[in-house]
Amino acid sequence: MNLGSTPDKKGYWEVRPGLGGMPRPDGIPFQPWAKALYEYRSSKKDLYPPLVGCKPAGGPSFFNAPGFEIVDAPELKSIFILDIAGPHSWRVIYMDGRGHPQDLDPSYFGHSVGHWEGDSLVVDSVGFNERFWLTREGIPHTSALHLVERFTRTDYDTLKYEATIDDPGAYTSSWTGGWNIRWQAGEELYEYVCQDNNRDPKHMYGGER
Repeated sequence: MNLGSTPDKKGYWEVRPGLGGMPRPDGIPFQPWAKALYEYRSSKKDLYPPLVGCKPAGGPSFFNAPGFEIVDAPELKSIFILDIAGPHSWRVIYMDGRGHPQDLDPSYFGHSVGHWEGDSLVVDSVGFNERFWLTREGIPHTSALHLVERFTRTDYDTLKYEATIDDPGAYTSSWTGGWNIRWQAGEELYEYVCQDNNRDPKHMYGGER
C-alpha cells in the first residue's frame, strides 16, 4: 500500500484545519496531575506549544499544519515521514522486523518500528522525552509513553490517522484518538524554516509569548 505520492502524481498530506477527532477532555482518563496541567495549558491564551518556538514535536503533535509526506524506502527497509512545519524535521520508521533497543536515550520522536496489517501501516514507538506536548491543545505525557499509530489510506485523497496512548505515568488507562487528513494533489513539499518565521512571535501569533 502506497501512503505517499507516485512518480506520475505529486502531492502531500495536509493537516488543516487542525487536530479534530481527538477525544474531548472529559473522555480522556487523566491522572489528577495530568488533568490539572492540561487545564492550565489550555487556560493560558499566551502559552504556546514548544513547537511554536521551533522545537520538535513528537507523537500526534508531529502532524500539525501545514503538512507532511510519507516516503517508503524499501531498499532501506524504512519509511520516512517528512514534516513541512516546525524545525523542518522527519521521523524514521524501521520496517526490518527489529525490536526496540533496551536502553534508549529519550528523544522527541522516540524509536519507531512498523509493520503492515493489510492496508494499514502500524507504528509502535517508545523512548520519548517530556519536552513536547502530545497535542498542540496541551495534552501531557511522560517518558513512560508507549504510542501505537495506525495510518490507513481509506481512499486516494483521505488518510485515516489513529493514535493509541498508553502512558501509566499520566493516565489511568490507555486511550485512542485520531482524525482524517486530506491529500493535496499536484503539490510538493516546500521550504519552511521555522527559525526565520519565528523572529517576531507577536506578529505571528497575535500576542506576546
